Amino acid sequence: MENVNKSLAEVIQCIQKSIEYQTCISLKEKMADNEELSAKINKIKSLQKQYVKNQSSSIKKELDELEEQLKMIPIYTVYLQNLEIVNEKIDFVKDSLNDYFYSLLNL
Repeated sequence: MENVNKSLAEVIQCIQKSIEYQTCISLKEKMADNEELSAKINKIKSLQKQYVKNQSSSIKKELDELEEQLKMIPIYTVYLQNLEIVNEKIDFVKDSLNDYFYSLLNL
């Protein structure tokens, strides 16, 4: 079990040391310092919660407009691109582990 924990720690460390992960962390800190960007993100989160509750078309329209505005901000776009790569790496590890355990348990 100790070997498994060590191997998992190595995989996690590999992802955390990746350029994409480091870029995400750095950009997230920069975005947190940007009041206008933080306000838009918080407004979107609030609207998403409202939309889930009552599916209003006016809320959906406002939400779509704000999301389009966010996509026009370069730092946010670069953050999303790097986040997607990090998530793909995590999904790859998850899928590999699922395949490994499936083959191990379903001989």
